[in-house]
Amino acid sequence: MTMKKKTAWFNNLSLYKKILMLFLLAILALCIAFLVSIRIMTTRYNEELYRINANSLKHVTAYLESEMLAIQTISDNMIADQILQDNLSFLDEKPLSNRRALARRDIYQQLYSYLYRSKYITSINIILPDETNICMGSSDYILSFDRKELDSTLDSFKGRATWTGGISPGTGTACARQIRKLKYLSLRPLAELYITVDMNSMIEDGLQNSGSQAEDSRFILMSGEKRIYPAEAFHEDYCLKIISDSAPREESYSIATLDNKKEFIITGQGAYEGWNYIYFRDYDPLFQRTRLTGLEILVFTFCTALITAVCVTLVLRHLFRHLDYLIEKIQRFGSGETPETKDEAYDYQNRQDEIGQLHRSFDQMTHSVKVLRDENYDKQLLVRDSAIKMLQQQINPHFLYNTLETINWMAQKYGAEDISTMVRSLASLFRASIAGQEDIIPLGEELKVLDDYILIQEVRFKDRLCFELEMPENISNIFIPKLSIQPLVENALKHAMEDSDEMCTIKVTIKELEDHYEMRVANTGSRFEPDLLQKIREKEITPQGSGVGLENINFRLRLLYGEEYGLHFYNENQMAVVLLTIPKEKEVPHAQTVDRR
Repeated sequence: MTMKKKTAWFNNLSLYKKILMLFLLAILALCIAFLVSIRIMTTRYNEELYRINANSLKHVTAYLESEMLAIQTISDNMIADQILQDNLSFLDEKPLSNRRALARRDIYQQLYSYLYRSKYITSINIILPDETNICMGSSDYILSFDRKELDSTLDSFKGRATWTGGISPGTGTACARQIRKLKYLSLRPLAELYITVDMNSMIEDGLQNSGSQAEDSRFILMSGEKRIYPAEAFHEDYCLKIISDSAPREESYSIATLDNKKEFIITGQGAYEGWNYIYFRDYDPLFQRTRLTGLEILVFTFCTALITAVCVTLVLRHLFRHLDYLIEKIQRFGSGETPETKDEAYDYQNRQDEIGQLHRSFDQMTHSVKVLRDENYDKQLLVRDSAIKMLQQQINPHFLYNTLETINWMAQKYGAEDISTMVRSLASLFRASIAGQEDIIPLGEELKVLDDYILIQEVRFKDRLCFELEMPENISNIFIPKLSIQPLVENALKHAMEDSDEMCTIKVTIKELEDHYEMRVANTGSRFEPDLLQKIREKEITPQGSGVGLENINFRLRLLYGEEYGLHFYNENQMAVVLLTIPKEKEVPHAQTVDRR
């Protein structure tokens, strides 16, 4: 499909619809730009929301890491404590001494000084190789951890500290490490140190200090796939998926719908222990004001666009009713009707805009065209009448009629009947040419002229001429131009018989069709050249026959009836055929009927 066809539908629309469509497209473009702007604003708001909450969470993680680092520092001091080193070494070296109880007492008393160095320490446990637990605080906290798994981990760490969560989420967190003998740098394991910490209080204090504590938020701390905080799960599978999809130490945010509720989610990883934290916050309260503002703007924009569209439509209708009236005047003028005069609202005489100028210019043009059309119509009538008279004058020699009457009288006097018949027929031909001033005559009169002409030719050519006339009954009352058929028969005889001794058949057929008549003149003994009329017009062929000429007959017919009527030449079944067509127009009720002998 070409570009022209693709745009044809638009080109065929009225000017009113084109302008209205362009306006609506402009409104649509503005609405799309507005929606994109709202989207950009929302994205910028989310980024700012992430930045604010991320800064708050950094305070939380920084607080957690500082407290954990302080507790680890306490453990560093404890493994280097001389009292603890000496007593643990004694217990390790003297398994059967009666002073072992005193040594455990000294260790217990020394632990007291470390218990209150951090408010988050819930208990300090020193586990001897014989599984004896020297505990400052509640000894039940140590039961929350998988000691068997921790023992192998502590062996691999060789005295370094590690943080671990309890068997169940939210049951506690501990800083664990081995106490090794420092004397002489033997580094032989003496005991295992467990400092249990209240991680729940530590996280709550961190959230409160950062201002992030709220009923609509949740903080989740995980070590790998193990949840450390809180005790109750919150979308566990989703949290695991976030951790598996997140890059190490990369902080990011996302918005997700969980349980038909939108959540603003921040994920990250602590720098100290590498634990993952996930922060959930209810998104709707955060974004409610922005969303309501956007909705208000949308409603306002829609109402403004609707009102503007209605106003523009009314204005365009007001403007285009004047153009519609102009189109109506043009159509009426084109169909020959007088434009209808509207009321005073359509007075454009004093209107100075383009519409007024168009109407005044068109009114002036129609007046000028009407004057020119009337003048041209009168001139055309004169030209047509002159042309017809000129064509008739070619066959109106009056003096020949008087001469032929004299010859006819002399032929009768001497008994020359053939000569008399020919002269009478020829006289009838000339009488028909000079009788009356009408160029349109009944078909019966035209066939009477043709009958006289055939009588002359039958006397001349005897049995060599065979003439046939085929026509329906009661058709002789139609009107045809004077001397239309006889010159065609004369032209047929001229080309078929004068230069040949062969017999010639001339057949005239008249038919009545739905909206026109056909008169067909066919003859044997000759054939028409292609483009005969054009060659005659360009003087390539000299017209012969009655003197009127085929070109003159064709010109008369087209002048009287229009370009679609006239003469058509062709060859058919070894015969040269001339087809004359005229429309059904006038009829005469009592036309003369031809009596063929």
